[in-house]
Amino acid sequence: MRLAKRPKLLDRELIPTSLMAGPHHPVEIAEARGEGENRKLEVAKAFLAMWGRITAAGKSASSAEKGRIVRSTFDSLGGAFIKVGQLLALRRDLFAPEFCAELADLHDRATAFPPEDSRRIIEKTYGRRLEEIFSEFDPVPVAAASIGQVHIARLRQGGYRVAVKVQRPDAPSNFARDLRLLQNILTPLRHVTAFQHMNWEDAIWELHDIVNEELDYRYEAAALRSFRRKLSKHPRVYVPKVFEEWCTPVVLVLEYIEGVFMTDLLHAMERDPVQVARWQRENDVDLDHVGRTLLHSLYRQMFEDHLFHGDLHPGNIILLRKSWICLIDFGTIGRLDVDFVDSFHGYMTAVATRDFTGAVRSMLSTTENLPDSGVQSLEADLLEAFRIWHRKTLVRELPHRMKSVQALSDELYPVVKKYHLNMNWSFLRMNRAFGTLDVAIQRLLPNIDHPQEMKRYQRKARQRAVRKARDVKSSTLRFLGDGMIIQQQEAALRAAASAADSKKMDQLTSLTYRQPLTKMEYLIHVLMRLVQAVVTLAGLALLLAWMSDNPRFGGKGFLNLSGTSIDDYLRHLPPFEWWEGLIVLVILANAFMIARGVIKRIDEGVTQ
Repeated sequence: MRLAKRPKLLDRELIPTSLMAGPHHPVEIAEARGEGENRKLEVAKAFLAMWGRITAAGKSASSAEKGRIVRSTFDSLGGAFIKVGQLLALRRDLFAPEFCAELADLHDRATAFPPEDSRRIIEKTYGRRLEEIFSEFDPVPVAAASIGQVHIARLRQGGYRVAVKVQRPDAPSNFARDLRLLQNILTPLRHVTAFQHMNWEDAIWELHDIVNEELDYRYEAAALRSFRRKLSKHPRVYVPKVFEEWCTPVVLVLEYIEGVFMTDLLHAMERDPVQVARWQRENDVDLDHVGRTLLHSLYRQMFEDHLFHGDLHPGNIILLRKSWICLIDFGTIGRLDVDFVDSFHGYMTAVATRDFTGAVRSMLSTTENLPDSGVQSLEADLLEAFRIWHRKTLVRELPHRMKSVQALSDELYPVVKKYHLNMNWSFLRMNRAFGTLDVAIQRLLPNIDHPQEMKRYQRKARQRAVRKARDVKSSTLRFLGDGMIIQQQEAALRAAASAADSKKMDQLTSLTYRQPLTKMEYLIHVLMRLVQAVVTLAGLALLLAWMSDNPRFGGKGFLNLSGTSIDDYLRHLPPFEWWEGLIVLVILANAFMIARGVIKRIDEGVTQ
């Protein structure tokens, strides 16, 4: 019988010592309550109470105060309303930054359901007693949310310590009910002129998409597999292994990681910095290195992998020894199409090089709409916002929160709101991902120069692209023909979209976009490199033949190669006169220069 291959898990040497004394507080356990038709009444009362509190606060109430009222309302309702609050936190183009910051703190926390329910769900899913699967199972969950909760256990098969995520038994019915309620609330707003620019239809679609994926743990298992494969190439970044044979729509089993949560570290930095310094020395942890690892990994996820962790708040980051980090909770991820990444990469490149005119134009290319008039005024206002942010980045004494990527968004969004621009959801998600990570970055790298850090990342990205181009497999070239067909189809689709949105294209005709290496450009780049190599070798062979003492090549010969292996190879070449060889050399040189020109144009498109 063939033995199962032992999975590659976290190296035990990377497990750090404890930072906090004593165990974490366990989550509260409560019986599930049936809400039935009373949910409509509960939601109505909650919204009326929210409106009453906001009205009572009066016009003098700050955006942050209003945000706290809305956050507490959504928090009390739980379920899909938590997701609504998190989506609204993205819309800094519609609401004040302070309001969105309060909603961004709306994490999906809930009371846990009874341990006997977890046992029943697990045994029903696998058709076996819990003890047959796990040799150890802690009935008290370590975390709970509106969709499920997490238990620590040990698999009987292999003895691996694992985290077991179990879905709440009433989650599907509760979320389906809440989504219907939200649909009824938001649908009428689509027909109100004052709210049409808020793009409610896309918001409802986004909400459905999020909930449907989170209610099936197989999506998260697939995300874990993808990130584990892609992020294995990111220096000092680890993703837990998912045990696929035990994963179902309602149960997810993955490697349990022992480490220090970033939340605990940040709290300890405020409470006892001496203890943190001692822990860093014990575990060889450089917080400056950790911060750059997190930031560069997020850049790489977005611009090279086109798949990124969408919720890198400190609770989803685990610190390990030797400045390693582990990312957890892949329920919220962002997927990006190549065309959007091209525009956003152009935006980030322009910010990195302080080309704010280019940044404005790349940003506008991602919007769903542009104003019928006043585009020049819009561009001027956006440019001024970029310049205000840039001036702040040059002042070392200013706190990080005033010159971070999130601070840039806070400068831009009042202009976006003023002109009723409808921002792309992917753009909002990517900005939100940077904003979430900023919570940790502002403590780890308080003096970071973001434009300089972007340039550093792009330099390394170009080096990786060159290495990848040199290491291309021959099998890759077999897909060149298919790639050309796909490119032609994509070009046809882009042409159709351009025709449908001609007004926007006319408004942006003067824009020049900076794009990264697309898949087709990459293949052409590799092919041209191969052409150069083949042409160079062929030219060298012809020169050696002409300079040899072999009479077959019409030359008197300057090299005595008789009896050598080179002479054997040359004998396989067809005989030629010196002038014939010269013509071939000219043709080969021309082919080399053409290939060089193609490579140069592609490289200029990436690096400009």
